Parts: sequence; C-alpha cells; structure tokens
Amino acid sequence: MAKKYCITNSLQFELDFKDLMIDIAQNFINLPRGQALEYIRLCLKTIGEYFQADRAFFCSIDKGYPQTSKYGEWCKEGIPSAWGQTGIIPPLLIKWWVTNSQDNVVLIHDVDKLSAKPKVKSILQAAGIKSSIVLVLREKARIIGFLGLDSVTTKRKWPREYTSLLNAAQKIFISAFVKSESEKILDDERDLLSVTLNSIQEGVISVNNDDSKIGIFNKAAEEITGYKKEEVLGKKWTEILKVYKVKNKRKEIIQGEYLDSFITENGNDYYGLQTKDGNNKIVSFTISPAQFALHKPGMVIVIKDITESKKAEEEIRYLSYYDSLTGLINRTYFEKQLLKIDRGKNLPLSIIMADCNGLKIVNDAFGHDEGDRLLVHAANVLKKVCRKEDIVARIGGDEFAIILPRLGQEKAYAVFQKIKEYCAEEKDLLVVPSLAMGIATKTDRDEDINKILKKAEDRMYSAKLSENKSMRSSIVLSLRKTLEEKTHETEEHCSRLRVLSTELGKRMGLNDSFLTELSLLAHLHDIGKIATPDSILNKPGQLTEEEWEVMKKHSEAGYRIAVSSPELAFIADFVLSHHERWDGTGYPEKLKRYQIPLQSRIIAVVDAYDAMTNPRVYRKEVMTKEEALAELERCAGSQFDPAIVKVFLEMMAEMS
Repeated sequence: MAKKYCITNSLQFELDFKDLMIDIAQNFINLPRGQALEYIRLCLKTIGEYFQADRAFFCSIDKGYPQTSKYGEWCKEGIPSAWGQTGIIPPLLIKWWVTNSQDNVVLIHDVDKLSAKPKVKSILQAAGIKSSIVLVLREKARIIGFLGLDSVTTKRKWPREYTSLLNAAQKIFISAFVKSESEKILDDERDLLSVTLNSIQEGVISVNNDDSKIGIFNKAAEEITGYKKEEVLGKKWTEILKVYKVKNKRKEIIQGEYLDSFITENGNDYYGLQTKDGNNKIVSFTISPAQFALHKPGMVIVIKDITESKKAEEEIRYLSYYDSLTGLINRTYFEKQLLKIDRGKNLPLSIIMADCNGLKIVNDAFGHDEGDRLLVHAANVLKKVCRKEDIVARIGGDEFAIILPRLGQEKAYAVFQKIKEYCAEEKDLLVVPSLAMGIATKTDRDEDINKILKKAEDRMYSAKLSENKSMRSSIVLSLRKTLEEKTHETEEHCSRLRVLSTELGKRMGLNDSFLTELSLLAHLHDIGKIATPDSILNKPGQLTEEEWEVMKKHSEAGYRIAVSSPELAFIADFVLSHHERWDGTGYPEKLKRYQIPLQSRIIAVVDAYDAMTNPRVYRKEVMTKEEALAELERCAGSQFDPAIVKVFLEMMAEMS
C-alpha cells in the first residue's frame, strides 16, 4: 500500500511538473522581444521552488570555452549567491562537470564524499554547496550552457527521475538561450545597420509598398529634408518629399501620386527639393525595390544632396565660358557662338574688334586693381551700347569682340561712335577708357567668317597705331594731373624745377636734347608716387621705417610707368635714379658718382633746393635761399655731385 502511494505521488509530481512546463512553454512563445533572459530567471524560481532546492541556476558558455558569459540564478530567501555578483563559474568546475557527466547529467549527493580533485571540491564547498544536480545543455554537439539545482542547508539524495524532469525543462532553457542569442545577433546587426546608416552622407528612407509609409529615416535624411525622424515615421513619403523639376523656373511641386513614377522614369537625374523650412536644395534620387520583414515588399529611397557640387559644376561651366572679371563671354565661347550665328538669316553680320588703350601704363602706374577697373568699365560701356541679341566677349587680356547680327556696315559704325561717346563720359576712373576699334561686315553667305574677323582685327590694330601717340599723351597728362592731386605738387613747383634745371644744364654746356630730357624729367621725376598710398604721401609727421620702405618704391614704379610709354621711355632710367646719392647710399640701386645718370644728378640738386625753400606736407617751415644753398654745399660730395653743386651755387649767386 505504501509503495503504491509513493508511486502515485511520484506520478502526480511528474504530471504537475509537466503541466507547469507546458504553461512556461506557452508563455515563452508569446514572450516579448528582449525578455528572454528575464524569463529564464523567473523559470529558475519556479523550478527551484518546485524541487525544493536552495538555488537554481542557468549559465551559458562563451565562445571562449570554458568561460561562462550570461548567468542567471535564483536563491531561496536567506541563501547567498553561489558565485557573487560576477556570476562567473570557475573554468575548472565547468571542465569537471563536462568530464564527469553521464548522459549530460552530474549528480552530487554529498560534496564532502565527492571523489574529485581537491580544488574542485574546495570550489563547491566555498560556494556553500552540499548537494547538487547539474545538466549539461547541448545544441547538437555544441555545449551551450548548464542548468542546475543546489542544496545548501542540507545534503540531498537527488532522485534519478529528477533528471528526466529537468531534461524536459532544459528544452525551454535552450530555446530561451537560442532566442536570446538570436535577439542579440539581430540587435547587433540592427545597431551596426543604424550606425552605418547614420554615418553615411546620403539620406536613406525605407518605404512599405502597401501604404507608402516611412519605416527608416536616417540622420542624413533629417539634415537634407529638415524633418526629424519622429516627425515622419509612419507618414507617407510622398507627403514629406516635396520635389520639383530644377529646370522648371516656377518650381511646381510634383504631386505625390505622380512622384514615384516620375522619379523612376527619370532615373538618376537631379531634382529640386523643398525642405521643411521652405529652403530649396538640389538632390539626386535612387529608388530600389526591397523585401522587408514577413516578405513585405517595399523600396529604399537614397537621397543625395548635390547642391554644392551643382554650384561648383555651374561655376566651372561659367568659368569655362565666361570671363570672371567682366562677366562677358570668353574667347572659347565667342568662337562657338560665332560659328553658331554665322547663318544666312543673320546677314548682314558685323564684327567690331576693340583693344583697351593704355592698360599696361595703368597697371604700372596704379596697380592691377585699377587696370581691372578700367577693363570692367570698358566692358560695361560695350554692354550698355549693344542690343540683347548682340554678343559681346572679352577675347584677350585687353581685347574685346562684338558680333552684331543683322546689322550692316553703316549701323555698325553708329555703334562704334556710340562706344566712343560713352567712353568719354566715364568720369569715375583715374584714366578715361579708350578703345581702338575696327569694323568688318559679312554680306555674302559664301564669305568666310574667319576672314571677316581677321579684317576687323587688322583694322583695329591699324587704328591703334594711328591713335597711340595722342592716346599716350592723354594718359600722360592724366597721370600728371593725378600726381598733382595726390602729392599737392603744383604746376608752379614743376615750372620752378624746369626753369632751374634747364638753366643749370645750359651753364654746364649741355645740348638741346639734354635740356629737353631735363624739362620732361622736372615734370615727371616723381610720377611713381601715383602708386604710393595717400596715407603715406600726406602724412604730416615722420614716416615709420616700414612706411619709408614703401615710399622708396616710387622710383621703381615711376620707371615702370615711363618705360611702358614710348614718349617717356627715354627718361625711364633718369626717373629710376633721381634718388641715388653721390656716395652710393641712395636708392633703389645704390649707384654712386658717375654711375648715376647726369640728368638724375642735376634734378636731385634742383629738387632738393626747391624742397628746402618751399613748404611740404611733412614740413611747414622753410629755409631761406642762403640756408638752402649752404645745405647743398655741405652735402656736396656725399649726397650731391660736387661739380653740379658748384655750378648751381654760381648760377644762384648770379641770378640773385
């Protein structure tokens, strides 16, 4: 009877446990994502209490066997954890479990009587274990972990049937472990995908085909569109992406129902995108079909912001066809347009070639910025005079060309005259624009347009030769006027220098050619000061060392101006050397004695005398004639040619 009762109780115990496992398994099926490990701990409590154990534990094996990774444990109230907060089971014990398992089960009824290595025994005793049952969990041949029960308060003889019941439970733990590992792999892959998506510069948007709603919206998509991910998830992508054709100036937004087909049909073309805040960007789209979870079809939209690259592309295109200084088309584009416009319907076809006079002198005198201003003003005159259908180009450094379709010789000449009139009206420049021009007209379809162009060019050069002298004289006068305005050197000052230098030259027995050079040098020896900043020229006090170095450059600037004009080239060396000293300490070349041109030595004496006896910006006090002559005599042989000073003193004595 007692035996029958035990069997009945044993069967009931087994049936109750299996019912418990069924409930656990059903709950596990519906377990939310990420809850697998937490559920393992709950199962350990249920099993531990059912078997009246003091502890129940589960651990998984890391890839680096025999090291454990995840550890779950339930302890009865008042029972301490076996392995502390780390949950790391000593590798020696794990190896011993595997080696001493029978049918993947290790039964320890009494740790004290255990015939094991002393170290293994001491590990179990240190954990407070008196009896234990451990299952080695395997998935196929691979050991994935251990499931066990510990008795801490008493020694227990574990019934053999417990192992069969725990074997039933182990399937749940293995499934939970596999699910946890799978979730971890998915989470890692998802994290990797998220990091990847958020690190690329292209916007990535995933869309379900069923409802066109957005599922993925990376950081680049946020930056490109101006929308935050939270604002767009679950919304239709056609409501978020406001796309228009770039070439359509009205920027009409393509309606959502047509957007998909429009982008698909136009391939990898580029479009305008209106962002959330109303700004406009240029973007490219790539749409690819995709298969999402549960085999749901969808698509991935990749957006690339190409606004800056398009701007750079347009800038390169602009620079390849247009002159960046004047905004006119360049020679390359001009030649293309000339071939394009050379048609019978455009006859008569006139061409005007123009050359900007005096550009080199202006560059040398005032710097390239002023030269650029001259070119820009000349270009503006041409644009102002010409019609919309006319083509105006800058085809060289100082050369321009105009194509006048359906305009005969007479009307082209009227344009020619108007250009001259407009140039004369330009008053904002230091030098008034002047253009040497030539005209040629094609009237016959069979005429070679290149020969017409050459004819206009030849006539331009011919005009330049005939106008050069008067033009250069005009520029020299303009430079002299500018010099007077900048330095406040009056005509009286130049006249005094001219009179004194030519009289001195006569007394030295110089011929008329020398005297002419002296007269012109008296007017233009300081022409280089045009390029000196006003702040230095008009500074009332003493110049700093740096300012003085700038001031000394005016001799070289004057040389460049003079040498660029045939009318002045013969005095260029005299202009360069008029601040050299007899003792070789002058500037810019430190010439001495007779290395210094005679004309420069004469002007140096005369200019010094006039400076001492007349007020200057930097010095209001003046010397008497006697004091100035005494200073010249004192500096003879160091600053000045002593022979010239001697003649000058004699001349001034007689003139007194």
